[in-house]
Amino acid sequence: MHKYRPFILLLLISFVLPACMTTDDIFGVKRFKKMSLAEFLTAEPSQIVIPSVKKSPVKSTSALVQAVLGAPSTARSIAAATAAGAQVPIVESQKSSKIDITGSTGLSADPWPLKGNGVLPAVNATITARQLLSDNGQTDRSILLSQLATKRALLEVEVAVERTLKAVVQASDLKITSEKQVKIIDYYLDLYNAREELVLSAVQAGVLSKSDELELRSLRNNTLSDRTTAVLAVSTAESFLKTTLSQHYDTAMLDLATLHEGNLSPNFSLEGSPSKKLLDLRSSQLAMEIEIQQSRNKPTSSWQTSLSSPQSRGSNTTLYGGVTIGFPVADGGEAAAQIEALTQELEVTKLDLRVLSEETVLAEKNWSDFLQYYLLQKVLLQDRLEISEQSLEELELRLKAGRADVSKLAREILSKANAEIALVQLESRYLAEKVTAQSSTDQTCSLFSLCDVIANSLPVN
Repeated sequence: MHKYRPFILLLLISFVLPACMTTDDIFGVKRFKKMSLAEFLTAEPSQIVIPSVKKSPVKSTSALVQAVLGAPSTARSIAAATAAGAQVPIVESQKSSKIDITGSTGLSADPWPLKGNGVLPAVNATITARQLLSDNGQTDRSILLSQLATKRALLEVEVAVERTLKAVVQASDLKITSEKQVKIIDYYLDLYNAREELVLSAVQAGVLSKSDELELRSLRNNTLSDRTTAVLAVSTAESFLKTTLSQHYDTAMLDLATLHEGNLSPNFSLEGSPSKKLLDLRSSQLAMEIEIQQSRNKPTSSWQTSLSSPQSRGSNTTLYGGVTIGFPVADGGEAAAQIEALTQELEVTKLDLRVLSEETVLAEKNWSDFLQYYLLQKVLLQDRLEISEQSLEELELRLKAGRADVSKLAREILSKANAEIALVQLESRYLAEKVTAQSSTDQTCSLFSLCDVIANSLPVN
């Protein structure tokens, strides 16, 4: 048995050496801690770092950014990116030397009795080393594909953040706008209700007809209905925001209030657009896959060395070394069909890029048209509000003098309320249209100067 000890030692060394040569990668995938063979053999189990995936903490002073990155959809995409990064070393390992060791022990005997020496113990150990020599770049391209897949997963994180941020901005605007509407309606309803007795007295005195009273009640009920709708909108938006922002709700809402006050104009450049980056990346992936399929019709080669111990006394140690060559003869047209399918998909991706560019141009035109509408409409509403305010002041003075038309005063109160609400809604639509325009390039963050903050806060980059 002493003669086989070198093979047992070789088996141990070949098992632990790969574990001692790897390091951490950029995605936080821990492999075995780098240490010498002697250190490895004497180390306690707790001293050996086993493979694991660890997500670094989000570092941001913005409660809104922390909340967006912690949202379920974003968290999932971050986990997917981390998992994609963990696949890269697996593919890279295909270029490394492979060492296999097999061993067996048992008994052997010569089947011919006349030659037989009886039953003898038999021990065999074989070590085989393989190294890829050439596969026409298939493995190199596969490594690049895995790296591209990781980049794609990271871009998906940006898209998830964009969608979450957009939804949060829209929900917060709905909440803020609806709350303003409720306050406006409550204020003017109080004014109306304070004069409701005058309306009833005027009806009883015959100054107002019953139809006038019914018309005023209808106007008031419409206003109450608007209030109910606004209250529901507040509740719906608040529920979404509390669920999405979670423990950051209070501080994130303060951030949002500040952002709403100083938001920027849309930027229609596709240079930083995650959607465009994804399409460009997809084109690269498809081109790489086509090259892999084309290379599969060419021969591959690898070097193999093996050393086998003698099975029994009198046998010889066997050493083998040589080159293995593989040459594909026929695949039934599979490679050609794959190339054709990938080529067609590449054409679709190119068309998608063209559509994205056209949609961005259209979004910029729509924003320009809306901006003209907004500026004109704002002037008109402000003028309407000023006229209503002056009219209401005059009617109040006439009421004190006993010369006012109570029904006209009541109508003007509700009219002024509607004018203020219309102005609030216009401002809300302005932000909504701005977000919609900016979402054509998936960069809502640029409206609030948050893109760099988000990028620096991502747990994977």
